[in-house]
Order: sequence, then C-alpha cells, then structure tokens
Amino acid sequence: MAGQLFSFGLLAILGAVVQAATTYDYIVVGSGPGGAALSSNLARAGYPTLLLEAGDDLGNNKNYSEMANFNLAANDEKSRWDFFVEHSDDQEREAKYEKTTWRQPDGSFYVGLGPPEGSERLGIYYPRSATLGGCAMHNGGVCALPSDDDWNAIAESTGDESWLAENMRKYFERIETAHYVPAGTPGHGFSGYLNLTISDPSFMQSPSDVQRIASEIIKQTGGSETQDINALDPDRDQATGVFGLASHADPNGHRAGSNTYLRATLDDLAKYPLTVQLQSLVTKVLFSEDATEPTAIGVEVLRGPSLYKADPRYNGTKGETVRIFANKEVIVAGGAFNSPQILKLSGIGPAEELKKFGIPVVKDLPGVGERLGDNYEGGVLALASRELNGTLAGPIAVMLKTPTARKNRNIYGWCKSFSFEGFWPGFPTDYGPSQYECAFVHMNPRSQAGYVRLRSNDPQDMPRINFNFFQDGEDEDLTEMLDAAKIFRKAITSVGSPIGPFNEKHPCPGINQNCTDAAQKEYLKLQAYSHHASSTCGIGPAEDELAVLDSKFRVHGVKNLRVVDASSFPAVLGAFPVCPVFMLAEKATDDILKDARAAPSSA
Repeated sequence: MAGQLFSFGLLAILGAVVQAATTYDYIVVGSGPGGAALSSNLARAGYPTLLLEAGDDLGNNKNYSEMANFNLAANDEKSRWDFFVEHSDDQEREAKYEKTTWRQPDGSFYVGLGPPEGSERLGIYYPRSATLGGCAMHNGGVCALPSDDDWNAIAESTGDESWLAENMRKYFERIETAHYVPAGTPGHGFSGYLNLTISDPSFMQSPSDVQRIASEIIKQTGGSETQDINALDPDRDQATGVFGLASHADPNGHRAGSNTYLRATLDDLAKYPLTVQLQSLVTKVLFSEDATEPTAIGVEVLRGPSLYKADPRYNGTKGETVRIFANKEVIVAGGAFNSPQILKLSGIGPAEELKKFGIPVVKDLPGVGERLGDNYEGGVLALASRELNGTLAGPIAVMLKTPTARKNRNIYGWCKSFSFEGFWPGFPTDYGPSQYECAFVHMNPRSQAGYVRLRSNDPQDMPRINFNFFQDGEDEDLTEMLDAAKIFRKAITSVGSPIGPFNEKHPCPGINQNCTDAAQKEYLKLQAYSHHASSTCGIGPAEDELAVLDSKFRVHGVKNLRVVDASSFPAVLGAFPVCPVFMLAEKATDDILKDARAAPSSA
C-alpha cells in the first residue's frame, strides 16, 4: 500500500481511504505555519501538491480549536512530541534547573531536583506539536511582528532587497483578517486566512483587582490596552507601554491559521489539487543518481501512528516504508529540530558528523543544525494578599525598552492572573486565585551558539539539542532581563492594600524584595526557559560557511530542495515567531511560483 490519502471537509475527515498517487509537482514535509500555508498556496496556484504530516488531524478537538485551551493542547499526548534539551554543556549548571524532568523506574515523569533512586535524567522539557497545523495548534497564539531591523538584516546579509521590511509588510497584509483595528487601517489586511483579535479590553471599565493592577502597569509603563502592537508606524519598534495582545484567533476564540487554511483549501479538491497524508514520518530526501549536482527528486516515508520516539505513545513500531516523488521540488518544513535532522539523514550537513553515523555525504554543509537560537524567557510571579477578583480578564501585552537596550524595544511581556514558569510534563503550577504574573520574552539574544545534532542514523530517534544559553553576551542580556523584572515588580507592588503586599515567588522571593542584582541574575540565568527555537538551517550568502539556504530558501549547492520554517531565519526573529513564519511561507510561495513559471515547459 502506498500510504493513506486523507481528504478533509471543513469540519471532519471523510471516512474514505484511497490509494495515494506516487508523484506530485511539490512535496512539502511538515504542516506547521510554514508547510501548511505554503502547500495550500501551491495547490491554489494549480500545482498538484502533497503535504506530509507525522501526526493526526485534531482540528475538531476543542483542546486545539479553542485558543483558551492551549495549556491542555500542549499537555495532550495525542499531539505531543516530548523533546528534552540542554541549556549548556556545564552539567553542574544543568543540575540546578528546578524543572528538570526525569523518567522514574515505573516509567512516569518526575519533575524537580530530588528524583527517586533509579530515575533517568531526561533534561529540560521542550514540547512540540505533531498534528495537522504543527505548533500553531498548541501555542498561545500571540501574533507580534518582529522589528523592521530583523527583516532588513536578512536583506543586508544576502543583498536581496525583497527581504526589506517595507517589502515584507505586504505578506502580513496578505495573510491577515484584522478584527482589532478599523477597516482600511494602513498596514493591515482584512481578507486573509489568519484572523487576528485582541483580548477584550472592556475589563478596564469595571473596577476589579485585576483592573487596578493593569492600571498600575499602564501608569508605570505608558500606553493603553488598545494600542496596535503591529501598527504600520516608523516609530513602532521604539513604542513602549501596554498594548492589545493580538492572537491568531477569531472573535469567538477559535484558533485560526495553519489547520483552518488547510481545511479551507481541501474543501474544494476539484479546484485545488492538495493531498494531505497523515501518520507519515519523513526519513530522508531522495536524490537523482544521474544529475551532475545533488538534485532532490522525492522523499522516503515511514507510514504508521506514533513512529517518532518523541511521541509518548511510541511502542517500537517500525512502520511501512514508502517512496514518493516530486516533479519539481521538495520543501522541508519540519521546524527547528526536525528540519536539520531530515537534512542530515539525507546526507546534507557537516561531513564529519554524517560519516560518524555512516550516512553517505550528498553535500557538506557545516551549518546544518548549528546556530540554534531562542528568546530567553522569565517572569515576575507574585501572590496577592487576598484572592483576586476579575481574574478572567486579560492578558495585556507590555513592550519595554530597558535602559541598556541596544536600539529597539527588547522586552515583550504579558500580564494576567496566571502562572507561566516554563515547560514540564503537566505544566503549569496553579498557585490559586491570588496569583499574578508578568511573564516576559527577551528579544534578539546576543548568543546563538546552540545546536541540533544526530543521536544516531535512526530516523525515529530524537536528535541531541543544546541551546548553549548565554554563551555570548551573558551579562548584557541578563542585565536587560533584570531591568525588565524590576519594572514589572514596581508596577505590581505599587498596588496597595488590601490587594498588596505581594509575596513574590521569583525571581526575588518574599514580600520585601531585598535580593541583590547578582542573585536575581543568577536565578534568571539558571531558570530561563524558551519555546521559540529557530535558525538551524539559516539563510545567508554562500561565502558564509554556516549558511544553509540562499535568500530564496534553496539549500546551497542542492537543486530542487528548499527549507521553509523557523529554522530558515538566520537569527532569532522578534518575540513570537508564528506570524513571521506565516509571512515566510508567503514569501517562499512567491519565490517558488516565480521559478516554476520561468522554467521551460516539460510538455
């Protein structure tokens, strides 16, 4: 059997299973924001396109379809891929991470620093989502554009002006249906597949404990809860204060984006030749044996449920091997962990690493899997002196430019009666109705020294992942994080009795907050977490030894193979990568279609 072909209606998978075709114009690997949008666009342009996804479709499951349930989605074993990572090569430092995850002798997880005897240390939990729509199906949905400088840096390094921020804005306008600004607002779109809304700001009109805290945050930082965080404004990257928190959900709170766009495309198969095959784990890219230079012609796939060892339901099954071919191109969109793994298993990557695992070298590209980067995250979490009322309100977004920021605003915070302290099996901890936190993302970290490397040549194995946090610019980045914590602490603790005083949980425990700066920096360094991995197949000029892709997403030195996902960014982009990756897919669509239309007809 060549595999299962799943056809979708708007609301459900049809029961029919038919024999799959073996050749398509384009094969797209991975259905996250990059792969979902790109495969839909190629099919809508009339090209027979195959999208391969290792997981199932959970678009009708309310854990995923309702944005408010994102914590449930991230903990749901029906989609989870449980990666475990390291933050450094210093094992003494790693041993101090308070949410370290262990496998107990009975097979269950233990989280903490005192595991039962016989437990196996797994590391720092980093969940990914293997389902139709990828990580856009379990994230918090935040849509915030990166700074113009982030786009312009790609244009400068590659000499490709299509990456300039003024050109990239059109892709945001193309994908967006904005519900949070007046119709016709410049810089926004109103007919795209990505519904964007902000948290209901009406709670600010009704007195409550949470309203008082939010008012104090506005007083301390400026702005208002309805400011447009994605405004087309030359001063946007300097603007600070409180903003509406934009997310890719419709006005009814339904998650919008990767899964919904795919379903809308698949709803008219007669018009749009898109095929989606689920439970399809891609093991490698296939290359022509006749071409004078490496040329991708298809992929090898394992068919079956839960075949990747990161899946908590994995049971040792090997699956059925299938080969599928592409007339035009293969596009890898597996994300920052799996895209470099697929390239390496295919023979594209650092030659010495490939030889170590007996993988024939197709193209020696030292940068595959290198330059792994991520935003640093932390937060000020405190407990009020009484139960807070109005806890369903918010969250609000807060943009800061701390005193030592290099050029642009450097902190994205979100504040609400909740707790968010990173990831571990079963997260988060609920501290009860008195909890309030301003969690924050430190943007554009100075260090990007992480890596994704093979553990073996078994495509069902997870790779080794080490972020090497703070390897460069440690004191500068920690100073910026500390300054952010002080600003948020001042705003929260300025709220008087009977709500205050607040008993802080971290980074400075207690009521008096008399910790030293050094102690707080040490806490932030040891307990930083993240969930925006990028840059392991980065774009850059051919003369850059660690560049993997050219400015059109083509793998250097390889024909008919591109990578389009967060791994493509040469550096960590902004605070939240999901909307930039949707934009990436739109740009890649234009690049691919331009090449396709310029190619000689095979007729």
